[in-house]
Amino acid sequence: MNDDLVLVEQDGRVATLFLNNPDKRNALSPEMLEQIADNLDNLRHTDVRCVILRGVGEQAFCAGFDINRIGQTGSRQNVNEDPSVDDPYKRPEEAIINFPYPVIAMIYGFCVGGGLEIAVTCDMRIAADNARLGITPAKLGIVYQHEPMRMFVNLIGPSYTKELFTTGRLVEAPRAHTMGLVNNIIPAEQLKEYTYGLAREIAANAPLSVQAGKSIVNRLSDHAPMTSVEISRFQEMRRVGAASKDLIEGRKAFLEKRKPEFTGH
Repeated sequence: MNDDLVLVEQDGRVATLFLNNPDKRNALSPEMLEQIADNLDNLRHTDVRCVILRGVGEQAFCAGFDINRIGQTGSRQNVNEDPSVDDPYKRPEEAIINFPYPVIAMIYGFCVGGGLEIAVTCDMRIAADNARLGITPAKLGIVYQHEPMRMFVNLIGPSYTKELFTTGRLVEAPRAHTMGLVNNIIPAEQLKEYTYGLAREIAANAPLSVQAGKSIVNRLSDHAPMTSVEISRFQEMRRVGAASKDLIEGRKAFLEKRKPEFTGH
């Protein structure tokens, strides 16, 4: 059955996507990757303002791509052999990057291989103190795609990226935090409370400001000079924000010492 490889829950303006393959530590498959993308695309048409991506259970975020599927139709190995084949990670990673609001990876236990790649694609990573993270192509004889490697370089720099990819080691949560792989380390029993509190905090903020913050930082991470069209688009985002009712509400709520009620307009 492929219908429930990704479970979706929504609580107010926070949605959760669960990678649902607990018997294999939530290992990825082409079908699961497609469902990540499909569900994020569907959430774009709701009032969700923050998404948490996690694995079912507390043993693993994701153990990587199902090793039994490597080499089969839809695996990245097919892309390595035939560049005309679509990369199965492309749609879900683009869906995460282009989702208008932050996507937070909530990491218990193992976060390995393609699972770590998906987590690195997310806007933030909050890890339990029992988390172990690594990228293991060198252990399997796989030459990794250059585009996802760029995301690691942008996040943790070339030296740490080389360490991860050439040793294939799993690093403990404190080391991952030192590298910059994760934003915060939280005791496992407090991870859910902390992560959902962070998501609710983001979801309560001014939507136009949150969207612009994510979009602009994403573009700046490319390091390529902005085109005039892109500059104009970001200037328009600032103009819309400056003329928004949310800006008036934010100032009014600050002066009245109350929580603002943002509408995204």
